[in-house]
Amino acid sequence: MTECDSVQATFAFVDLSGFSVLTEMCGDEQAASLAGRLLAVARESLGPSVTIVKTMGDAVMLRASETEPMVATILRLADRAAEEDGFLALRAGIHHGSAVQRDTDYFGHGVNVAARLTALAGAGQAVVSEKVRRAYAQRGLSLEPLGVKQLRNIATPIEVYAVGLAAARYPTDPVCRVRVDPATAASSLRHAGHDWWFCSPQCAQRFAAAPTQYA
Repeated sequence: MTECDSVQATFAFVDLSGFSVLTEMCGDEQAASLAGRLLAVARESLGPSVTIVKTMGDAVMLRASETEPMVATILRLADRAAEEDGFLALRAGIHHGSAVQRDTDYFGHGVNVAARLTALAGAGQAVVSEKVRRAYAQRGLSLEPLGVKQLRNIATPIEVYAVGLAAARYPTDPVCRVRVDPATAASSLRHAGHDWWFCSPQCAQRFAAAPTQYA
């Protein structure tokens, strides 16, 4: 039997908001490619003592011994993702707590809370617990109190906060939600006095058929 080591660490999950919609609209191949790009951007953003534990579909799980290096890593990751053409918005959940290590993976309360916080986050947002909030505040970043939340399958409610991630540099395809550089967009349309850009002619056709559904 593999021996487990108890740890106190900061855990984060980062995933692609709207990944299921993109998969349906644009296909499995593009979705898989985008998940691979998220992993690559995460690797490029790692700070000292921060490691990628594993990937799970469109999500990556990160671990750091302390909270501040994790916050710095998430900020870098969000900045780089915001500059990516053809990328989805990110969302994240971050928590410092207890877990056990088995081989290269981690299990336990701290991991579970981080995962549940991710589920609370909206597109372009990180949801964090109190100790992580302090690390963000030390950087002069403001967070929105969300109050005490009862997380799914977590017995004790916890105080949580939301912080915005870096804003995208490009407009969003209204159908599949990927970011599109207008200079290289596959298609564009004007509707209701507004210009819309699309990653593919197929997304443009879907929009043209039912613009009020997407606009």
